[in-house]
Amino acid sequence: MIVVIAFMQGFQEKFRADIIDAQGHARVAPIHPNAQLQDIKAILTGKKEIEGLSSYVQGQLLVQNRDYTSIPHAIGIEPETSLDVLPINDFLRQGHSIMHSHDAIDMTPVPNLSDLDDGVVFVSLEVANRLGVRPPAILRTLAPGEIDEPAGKISKIGVKKLDPFVSTADWEIEVIGSNRLLISSDDSAFETVRKVSDGIIDLGFGRPVFEVIKGDKPLQTGKVFRFQCFKGSSIEVYSPSMITRAKSDELSPPVEVKVGGIIEVPWQGFHSEILFSTQRFMQDIQGRGEVLDGYYLKVNSQIAGDEFLLGSFCEETEALFSDNWIVVPWFVENAWFFELLRFEEYLMILIMIPIGLVAAFAIAIALMTSVLRKIKEIGLLVAMGGGQLSVGFIFCFQGLIIGFLGSLLGCGLALLFIRFRDQMMDFIVEKMVGKEGQAGVTQFYDFYNLKVAYPWESSTSMMNFISFAAFAIIVSTIAGLLPAWRAARLNPADALRSE
Repeated sequence: MIVVIAFMQGFQEKFRADIIDAQGHARVAPIHPNAQLQDIKAILTGKKEIEGLSSYVQGQLLVQNRDYTSIPHAIGIEPETSLDVLPINDFLRQGHSIMHSHDAIDMTPVPNLSDLDDGVVFVSLEVANRLGVRPPAILRTLAPGEIDEPAGKISKIGVKKLDPFVSTADWEIEVIGSNRLLISSDDSAFETVRKVSDGIIDLGFGRPVFEVIKGDKPLQTGKVFRFQCFKGSSIEVYSPSMITRAKSDELSPPVEVKVGGIIEVPWQGFHSEILFSTQRFMQDIQGRGEVLDGYYLKVNSQIAGDEFLLGSFCEETEALFSDNWIVVPWFVENAWFFELLRFEEYLMILIMIPIGLVAAFAIAIALMTSVLRKIKEIGLLVAMGGGQLSVGFIFCFQGLIIGFLGSLLGCGLALLFIRFRDQMMDFIVEKMVGKEGQAGVTQFYDFYNLKVAYPWESSTSMMNFISFAAFAIIVSTIAGLLPAWRAARLNPADALRSE
């Protein structure tokens, strides 16, 4: 019972963190388009409780690559302020995929929000798979017999950043002196000489940014590092506003953009097909001018940790605006989901209680059998002056001891399960669906990122341990009442004559 409830509460905490990462602590949204955007922002900026503020524009777009299409939910954000509220870079790190090859090493750096531009978008893995697109990539090719030395042993050349507009090309960097590097490419016969001491080697727009990774041994003269760069895919973007223009015989060509990265939002309730772009790009392609769809808010930890305080803060903030604006905290917007989780938690408790009662019934039978086998001893105790209450208490106390020992054992096993839950889940998932099915299970039940609190780490967890331990002791003690009552009512003479 402890483990089941602990896992259910762990899921709730994980989903809570994922939702806040995807939507912020609250959203400010207009009921109808409003022109007084600057006044709203000024009010929000002036509140000391707000630590992060970022506007957004959203809508549906049609994206196409050759004959493949997708209609993702598009969100236009401000790259300058979004990181104050949403950890976009973490989403990009989760969506980053590695290319595998026996004679090459994937050196593609994980993109970040600084790569987002009016001509660059981030798409989810579902959109990328549907369209057959990927962001730019770069591999370091190995010569026959060459191995990649572990980091730190020898100095080497790495890739610091990959411009979304890079073109497919082969790059070669040769060490021609103690502090000189000859960099060349088959792309437009590019060639230049840079210093090793520069550290970061920025070759300009549309080219990779290399870096010197220093190790115990310096770069050896004559050493050649070869890289193969692959350009990112381009997609065509259509807006619903183009349909309106087409009705007026105004043909608008689609906007071509580069795929700069794969983004994966951890909150499963978020849109699976999603596209992130700049706010300006969304406003331009939708033809909406400077109209916004709202703001993401991040509040201080004191308010964020208490749903009652956060709800009151949102109500107070909403009262400062006109009736056209609402402030919605994350738990209100997703109330349906957490109500479902709480229902599942209560349902699991209802399922577990009959199991506990069955165990209590087994204890009662065992104690009743003990009474029947010890009738003569009971008669002797009563004949020697033992009261009925004292004799009954002996068997009731046995139930108390069984419940107490069972609670200790159960709490200990629960702690062991929580401690080694990843290893146990590895074993169970592998036996049920195999290693190849682990990714599918993790998609819906992410046990491996689940944070289950120990009783000394959380008051809620401590209350669970105490409550269920008390439940076991009480049920076991009550289970001993029937045999105790049976023992107390025995006639001493009849008990002593019993065989």
